[in-house]
Amino acid sequence: MADIFREIDEELQQEKAAKLWKRYGPYVIALAVLIVLGVGGYRFWLSYDAKQKAAESARYEAAASALAEDPAGAAEAFGALARDGNKGYAALAALRQAAALVEAGDLEAAIITYKKLAEDQGTPTLFRELARLLSVTHRIDSGDPAELSREIAALANTTGPWRPLAREAEALIALKAGDKAKAREILEGLTADAETPGQLRARATELLNAIGSE
Repeated sequence: MADIFREIDEELQQEKAAKLWKRYGPYVIALAVLIVLGVGGYRFWLSYDAKQKAAESARYEAAASALAEDPAGAAEAFGALARDGNKGYAALAALRQAAALVEAGDLEAAIITYKKLAEDQGTPTLFRELARLLSVTHRIDSGDPAELSREIAALANTTGPWRPLAREAEALIALKAGDKAKAREILEGLTADAETPGQLRARATELLNAIGSE
């Protein structure tokens, strides 16, 4: 009987942790994307012909404006820009295309888009790594934990800008696989790391509380 109650308790803890991720995770990811898109967009804006920049910028902004009311249409517009835009706007548009597909409810197509961008050696590393991170985080609920762990390991074990979010994803993957000890170890490392952003540290603390001390 005690084993049954313990199993129920563990399931409830995992469910609570999953709800916390669903509550906070998208906001952190969205902030990361906006920062990268803003900085990346500015840098690419400086490096291409003014006339071409203006035309592609107008297409980009038009797609962004349509996102709230017509995410599927925005995804199509971003996809067109990703296919025939210059390398700068193509990478930015591909990220926004995938995000719009998520908004439109087509998660499978979004993941395919993220994966394609992550594997494109012609795409700037910063964008490729972000695409890989987003591909993994959107599959935590449905993907194979072992496969996801392998995919995220390269980001989680570096000093790059996405490392804290990748480590958090590792913890959630471990939790999904039922490995509470590994999840706890990763989250404790995040809370102790001075380079962990404040909001992520707070979320890691909440996740630790949700997991419990067993």
